[in-house]
Amino acid sequence: MVVLGVLVLAVLGGDDAGDDGGEEAAPAARGRWEPMAASPLSPRIGAASVWTGREMLLWGGRDCAEGRCDDEGVPSLADGAAYDPAADTWRILAPSPLPARSGAAGVWTGRELLVWGGRDPAGARSDGAAYDPDADTWRVLAPAPLAARSGLAVWTGREMLVWGGTVDASGQEVFADGAAYDPEADTWRMLAPSPLAGRFDMVTEWSDGELLVWGGRSGADNLADGAAYDPKADAWRVLAPSPLSPRVVRGVWSGRELLIWGGEQGAEALADGAAYDPVADAWRALAPSPLNARRGNALVWTGTDMLVWGGGGGTGALFFATGAAYDPGADAWRPLPPSPGRFIPDTLWSGEEMLVWGGIVPGPRPASVAASRDGVRYRP
Repeated sequence: MVVLGVLVLAVLGGDDAGDDGGEEAAPAARGRWEPMAASPLSPRIGAASVWTGREMLLWGGRDCAEGRCDDEGVPSLADGAAYDPAADTWRILAPSPLPARSGAAGVWTGRELLVWGGRDPAGARSDGAAYDPDADTWRVLAPAPLAARSGLAVWTGREMLVWGGTVDASGQEVFADGAAYDPEADTWRMLAPSPLAGRFDMVTEWSDGELLVWGGRSGADNLADGAAYDPKADAWRVLAPSPLSPRVVRGVWSGRELLIWGGEQGAEALADGAAYDPVADAWRALAPSPLNARRGNALVWTGTDMLVWGGGGGTGALFFATGAAYDPGADAWRPLPPSPGRFIPDTLWSGEEMLVWGGIVPGPRPASVAASRDGVRYRP
């Protein structure tokens, strides 16, 4: 989850890049947006979310306190729901054994949603649980060897890998260690020491063989280095230097490259991107995007394109209703049709649609914000 330090003030529709005066016609936007059925959940941000192959599972999170979405003293939530896009219906999840929290790591194993860590107003958490959607039941995970934290995790096909993270949104206490959880054995193992300094809000993606970690933040400092972890060898390697500036950002794995675009460096939103090829240990810059700088946007991989949509700019910026699709084979972008913008929503790819739910939206008063409980679906 991207840490918020500013209010986001308005909604922007249409083309936010403007006319560059070029002769060549811009590619046309295609696809359509549709609303999701009304959710049984209360408004929230920071929920754990996964796609199971049939449903989007959401659990936990927190609301905005009187329009202050960066207030971590807000009571956290401990309920969840599942959304079936084929039927456009929701169902409530069975009660969890975990106390309420936001910012927990969540991964899908092919059978269970694994939830671990996160934080509540009293501090960071170090416990976790697994949810089986077929049985609608939970089980408690074995105790982890890691200190309490909020962070990100990936699924390798056999283990959940947790690395890095932070105690709270200030990022003054960050971690450089990690552990792997095996759900079949219900056991944990520590990862080999990493060559990276501790951090949070970094890119964390599974490349079908390695955990890729890049960028992020430690305290007030943004970072621009990265490393890859091989769980079979229990070993790390340092990534080649990136052409990108230090930043807080998210990325997607294309099946061949790690794609990174946008993000933030301090109060500045960014509009450039790069792709990392782990086989060649090499980076390439992405073609310039038609989008203006943004952070907190939706980001998914469709199997052919990286979709970027929504988010906001820097201090005093707007909610962006625009987006674009990046084709790495052609190194080219095309615009998405507009839809009312939102900031840091839960976003997943279903195999056919981008599912966008919750996040931060304009509030009921001018220059105010609020958490959302609704969602939209984009089909290319």
